[in-house]
Amino acid sequence: MSRISVVGSLNVDLGYRVRALPVPGETVLAGDRSRAFGGKGGNQAITVAVLGADVGFVGAVGADDAGESYLSHLRRHGVDVSGVAVVPDVDTGTAIILVDDSGENLIVVDPGANSALEPGWVEGHVRAAEPAVVLAQLEVPVPVLESLAASLAAGVTFVLNPAPMQADPDDLTKLLQRVDVLVPNRKELGQLARTAEPETIAEVQACLGALSFDGTVVVTLGADGAVVREAGGEPTHHPALAVDPVDTTGAGDAFCGALAVGIAEGRELNDAVRRAIEVAGRSTLHRGAQPSQAPLADVVADGS
Repeated sequence: MSRISVVGSLNVDLGYRVRALPVPGETVLAGDRSRAFGGKGGNQAITVAVLGADVGFVGAVGADDAGESYLSHLRRHGVDVSGVAVVPDVDTGTAIILVDDSGENLIVVDPGANSALEPGWVEGHVRAAEPAVVLAQLEVPVPVLESLAASLAAGVTFVLNPAPMQADPDDLTKLLQRVDVLVPNRKELGQLARTAEPETIAEVQACLGALSFDGTVVVTLGADGAVVREAGGEPTHHPALAVDPVDTTGAGDAFCGALAVGIAEGRELNDAVRRAIEVAGRSTLHRGAQPSQAPLADVVADGS
C-alpha cells in the first residue's frame, strides 16, 4: 500500500468521567481519571498504523518527558516519527477530556508544541515521504497547512478534517482550494456553510448545497453514520454500525484514519466510507481515544 502522511497534533490527554457534562457556571465532580496519548493527528496516525498501512507522522512535541514518551509510543505502533520536531522550551500539547455516562465528551486543548510547527519542516518531510495521501486537521496553524497544500505534488490526495473549527470559514478559503476530500462533522459543516447545525439527514444534505466548497465531502454524523457527496454528485447516506458506545472520544479520528487507508488502498469512496464507519463504531467500545484502537485489529483480521 502507498504511504500515508499524517500532519497534525500530538497531545497528552487527561480524561475524567462525570455523570453529566457541565453547563456554563456548573461544577461537577469527576470519577475515574486517566492519562493517555491523544491529539487528533496522533489518534488518526495510530488508526492508520493499526489498520496495517505505511504511515509517517509530521508534527511537533516539546522537549519534555511527555514528548519523549509519545515518540516511543508511536514507534511501538509502527509510525515513522522522523518528521516529528522536538521543540525546546515548549511543553507537549495537552487536552482535558470530560466523558459522561452516555459516552458523550467535552474537550479543551492546550496546543503547546503543536503551535510551534513550521512550514518548511512540514513541507520537507512530506515531500521526502512521497505519500499517496496526506491527512491533516486544524490543531496545527492554518498557515502551515496552506503552505503544505500549495507544495503537494500532483496526484497526492489531500484529506482535511476541519477540526476543531476555530477560524472564520473565510480564513480557510485558500486552504480549501487544494483539499480533495473534506471530512467535517455536522457542527463543522454548519460552520463552513454559515448555517445552523444540521440535525437531520435532510438538513445535512441541504447544508451541503449551501457549502461553497465544491469538492468531495464526507460528513461524519456519529450515531447517524455519514453522508458522502462526491464532487459533482448527489449526497449518499450510509448508516452507522449498531453498537452500544462506552466512549465516543476519538471516534471521528478513527473514521478519518480508516478513510485515508481506504483511499490509499484504492477503494471506491463509498466503500472506503462504509469501512470507516465500521472502524469508528468499534472504536467506541472502549474508553479513551488511542486505547480504543484495540478492537480495530478485528477489522484487519476479518478482511473487511
